[in-house]
Amino acid sequence: MQAERKIKFISVAIYFIVVLTGNDFLAQTNTGITTGKDAVYGEEGVDVLFSHTSGVHISVHTQGAGVGGRYGYFKTAKKSKSIAVDLRYFKHEKEEKTVNPVYNDGLPYIFGKVNSFLAFNIVVETRKQLTPKLRKGAVQVSTVKKYGVSLGIEKPVYLEIGYPEIPYEYLATERYNPEEHFYNDIYGRSPWVNGLDEIKLIPGGSISYGLLFEYSDKRSKTKSVELGMTLDVFMRPIEIMAVEFVDSKMVFLNLYLRLEVGAKWTQAR
Repeated sequence: MQAERKIKFISVAIYFIVVLTGNDFLAQTNTGITTGKDAVYGEEGVDVLFSHTSGVHISVHTQGAGVGGRYGYFKTAKKSKSIAVDLRYFKHEKEEKTVNPVYNDGLPYIFGKVNSFLAFNIVVETRKQLTPKLRKGAVQVSTVKKYGVSLGIEKPVYLEIGYPEIPYEYLATERYNPEEHFYNDIYGRSPWVNGLDEIKLIPGGSISYGLLFEYSDKRSKTKSVELGMTLDVFMRPIEIMAVEFVDSKMVFLNLYLRLEVGAKWTQAR
């Protein structure tokens, strides 16, 4: 008899616990508190599935720096695809600025540099989430893969050349020629706009792979750091430094660091 009373008491206690806990759970779920995303973002649209994404970035790489942006859509909750554009400046590892030994007023120049070089990329970018953000202040990790076309932009370098010899009687703006212009002839660098009418375009391709670390505390806004590697291949060798000094190359392999701010939103279909 006593055992039956204990069983009935335990059954009633379990019933009330289940009822009270269930009601409390439903109440919390209805107010947006109990899910993992709620714990991270509060009530900022936790039940909304985003359809689109975009961002702008600045980057540095082992041969220069760049800027760019992207616009895309979510294929699933954890995977997105974007079209991204990027403009990057390249310098040769042998570049070293110098000045005229007598005329210090001249702009610094790089002896041996015959062309400035930039690359404009249009790529397809795919992001896939590896680990979600489980708490406020945590970091979401994703992989980033990119492939597309790269357009090299080669612009000749112009210098201010002194004549006849030091001390100069006059200066002339001329395209740098390593076979004719030497340290004592060069007064300094001329403005960058010189040579724009002589730009040459070199087509190529680009692929990248990286890891993205997203740390924003707002679900609809993104802040991220991306680390990765990019391979650019062009149709012909790029002459940044004169071939009299170093060999030209058509393949550029670089490590990069990218900082991006962006947004995610839902767009009516």
